[in-house]
Amino acid sequence: MSRSTDQPGSKTRPVSLAVWMTASVAVFVLLGSLSLVLAFERHLDREERRAFEGLARVNAGFLDRTRLPHSATMAAQLGEIIGARVFFWQPATREIVGKAGDTMPDAVLQMDCDGKVKVMPDGAWMVGLLGRDGTRVVFLRTAAERVLAMDRADTWLALAVFWLLSLALGWWLARRVTRPLRSLAESLPLVGTEHALPRLPVARGDEIGQLAQTLTRTHDSLRHERERRRAAERHALLGRMATSLAHEVRNPVAAIRLHAQLLETAGPAEAAISRQLIESEAERIEGLVGQWMNHAKPAPPMLAEMDLVGAVRQALRLMEPQARHAGVTIEDAVAQERAPVPILADRHRVQQVLGNLLLNAVQAMPCGGRVSVRVEDAGPQVAVLVEDEGAGFSASALGRLGEPFYSEKEGGMGLGLAVAKDICEAHGGTLAVDNLAGGGARVRASLAKTPPLLPNEKLPDPSIP
Repeated sequence: MSRSTDQPGSKTRPVSLAVWMTASVAVFVLLGSLSLVLAFERHLDREERRAFEGLARVNAGFLDRTRLPHSATMAAQLGEIIGARVFFWQPATREIVGKAGDTMPDAVLQMDCDGKVKVMPDGAWMVGLLGRDGTRVVFLRTAAERVLAMDRADTWLALAVFWLLSLALGWWLARRVTRPLRSLAESLPLVGTEHALPRLPVARGDEIGQLAQTLTRTHDSLRHERERRRAAERHALLGRMATSLAHEVRNPVAAIRLHAQLLETAGPAEAAISRQLIESEAERIEGLVGQWMNHAKPAPPMLAEMDLVGAVRQALRLMEPQARHAGVTIEDAVAQERAPVPILADRHRVQQVLGNLLLNAVQAMPCGGRVSVRVEDAGPQVAVLVEDEGAGFSASALGRLGEPFYSEKEGGMGLGLAVAKDICEAHGGTLAVDNLAGGGARVRASLAKTPPLLPNEKLPDPSIP
């Protein structure tokens, strides 16, 4: 069977299995029936020849035994009985005796009289036998009409009916096979997914039914396995989240407990310092929990006009005590930029991004170093670049940028860059990281000055305070 013609850019449509099976059955039946008819005709032809040869031998033997005269009358009577023309031929005298008015064809003179059927040029059959005194008895008859001759109309009509019935039977058998196979093929992409399988022929007792039953059992088994795997992944994720959050909260809690105890005996000045530290550590815990909650259930940013340069300077002031404690020097390239960079953004979340980037840079240099911060204004986009002199990002960390709860820092929560990446993308920007040629890492957080609006979101009305 042919397939649809391939055209550039087009898909080749496969031939239907039902059509292929039906066509194969039809061709087989057509060729088989024609072969059987021809074989049957040849068999009848051989049987008629044997019968004619036997009839000729019997009559020739009868003439020899009875020694009847080889006369024209005998040839006429014998020919009438057996339905053939009979001739008596004496080669020695070249005398040919037959029924009055019959003439023996010259071609007979060239043929052997061995008792076998010879086909004459006009299609007649000839059998010659050697009689008494060297006389040859020749029997001639026209070939019998075939019982199932291919030139008969009733033969072709019978064959046509047989072919149509065979074609219908082949189509029915093909559809009986291809229909369940189609449903099985449609079910394969759904195996193991949340979708239910279509109705399959599981009630059939043949191989297709066994395949449908196996497919159903496999689907159920994969679904159960997926549920078990999801449950295990959820438990593992909760364990990682709990461990990370506990590690991040442990230090602020310890500091709060220590300064709360000092308040009982401290003087006014020391008590003020302790209260300030307690408030700072409480804000730190609140920020960690808020960061975790924002990642678990993010909400659309609350856009408002803000100055990015001012936000960077504020983030640097908040990070200054921790950087000084870690022996890290912050090179503030933003302090030299007097002109503000106005953007439309969520101030709280932008501050969260800046704080996370600065904290990662400081923590990347436990033995001290320098952190460089600068702002690049590039038309519709503005970027904050933070560079440090730490060990840089590993190949694994570069490949898993933004993956939550992945951290190479001992006890790290693994949410800093993930949250920063989500916030940048929510503001129409990106977060990119790379390693510097001379050592250290660079993080580039870009934001759109006017991010695209989300569905059902409106710009703030500047007239409303």
